[in-house]
Amino acid sequence: MAAQQCFLRAGNKTAVLDDTSSAEQLEKAAVALKEAMVGTLDEHARRKRWCSRSKPWWTEDLAELRRELGRERRRPAGIGRARDARRNLRRAIRKAKKECWNRFLQEAKGGEVWKAAGYTAPRLDRTGQALVDEDGNIAKSQDERETAILKAHFPKGPPGTYEPAAGGRAFERVDAHLIGSLLAKAANTAAPGDDRISADILKVFWQWDRQRITQLARACIRTGYHPKMQWQS
Repeated sequence: MAAQQCFLRAGNKTAVLDDTSSAEQLEKAAVALKEAMVGTLDEHARRKRWCSRSKPWWTEDLAELRRELGRERRRPAGIGRARDARRNLRRAIRKAKKECWNRFLQEAKGGEVWKAAGYTAPRLDRTGQALVDEDGNIAKSQDERETAILKAHFPKGPPGTYEPAAGGRAFERVDAHLIGSLLAKAANTAAPGDDRISADILKVFWQWDRQRITQLARACIRTGYHPKMQWQS
């Protein structure tokens, strides 16, 4: 596969980690792996184009009404008929949405009941007051907002002399079987982050290069270091 070759070619630019790799090498390997994944997605993955017809309530009848509206708009003296066609389309959309929602409620099972509750729960207004840090600076980007929240609610503690005991061997239990079983349990419906690497996409990359991903997770446990770059997955 061309996508697999692209991913492996980009990933092989960085050496695979081992049990002697440092935190600095871990950071570089994590950044390189993420760039390889994102680069492969940019080059080979088809981007989704969302529109009203991407919704579950869209039907072939609505598509026909939409085409009828387009035909009436193109007619020289079809202003009145275009207005009627637009009204019919809007009414049909409202009816289709209502029927889709009622059908979802009737067929909801198990956890889908809580999903329906989430749809009807009031949502927070995210266009309200801006987030301002302790220095009076407005946090605009995602990184600035995260930093301001962490600084305000999780201040650094006083300096101490405690040092964690070295030489732990818990990382030795981290192998391909463990990582594979954890990935298999990950829900594919979870929303991805800005990198667009969702759980189902990560599972594909896992099949292509298990060793590199396993060694990355193993090095995180061994060094007690988490890469600083943002990685939703």
